[in-house]
Amino acid sequence: MKKNIKYFYNISSEYEGEYGFDFNEINSFILKILDNLIKIDEISSRACFAKLDFKSLSFDVLFTGDEKIQEINRDYRNKDMPTDVITFALFADDDFKMVTDGDIYLGEILISVDTAKTQAKEGIKKEILTLICHGILHLLGFDHQTDEDYNFIVNIQDRVINSL
Repeated sequence: MKKNIKYFYNISSEYEGEYGFDFNEINSFILKILDNLIKIDEISSRACFAKLDFKSLSFDVLFTGDEKIQEINRDYRNKDMPTDVITFALFADDDFKMVTDGDIYLGEILISVDTAKTQAKEGIKKEILTLICHGILHLLGFDHQTDEDYNFIVNIQDRVINSL
């Protein structure tokens, strides 16, 4: 596992409703989630950056509502309905894997606060953290096209979130 990786992220929101969670508290957990993920050998050894030389990882997180995420889901995934999280895994999906000035820009995570509120069974904070963790796993190149892959992702994200 690579040591001394720096993590940079930008968290923003265009959500106009009540969050139902402390935005700053969620912000403080993002680096912990990423750090915990990278410490798991199954993740760091199989991530999209595994064989590359780099110094930092960066990505964006955007909170939005159902209307905007449905529009994106329709336009980019041909699914005309809201969803909880959409990732644009730019680095993982790029065959050329460009590292610029030692930084890997992983991509963007979009989260619908509306959908997160609807599906939150153990509280909105835990749901938001789970969606962020899920999104980061996608940015790192993990997908869930099979039941085995889905179970792997859910197991990892549950381990990380429960360790916080």
